[in-house]
Amino acid sequence: PFYYALIAMALNAVIAVGLMGPLGFIAAAIGTTLAGWAMLALLWNGTRGMGDAARLDGRARGRILRIIAAAVMMGAVLLGLERLLAPLFAGAGGARVLALTVLCLAGLVSYGIFGVLVRAFRPEDLKSAFRRGRK
Repeated sequence: PFYYALIAMALNAVIAVGLMGPLGFIAAAIGTTLAGWAMLALLWNGTRGMGDAARLDGRARGRILRIIAAAVMMGAVLLGLERLLAPLFAGAGGARVLALTVLCLAGLVSYGIFGVLVRAFRPEDLKSAFRRGRK
């Protein structure tokens, strides 16, 4: 339902603003992450009465661990790259924007590569998703 999104947005705002003082800009990332997990829990709970229509099919159940594995590998790449780019993040505005851009693109590319390597999805799945996104 629509109000699930409102709950998640409110949670995001409360956490991000509430933690801004002690944590700085990282509070927004923490708020977004926790709001995403809250949205997952709300939607999962909301599908309980939908029966088989809302259950994961065999293909999805078979891929879930591979999707998690690809995400963990992407996280490792991003952690290493963030440490490598630390001097740029400590620099002036332009250097930080460049470092953040590199980090975001590396996350996108590495997740795609790892997802294909561990067979979480096929290259055709990615092409199809990008085509749908342009429409």
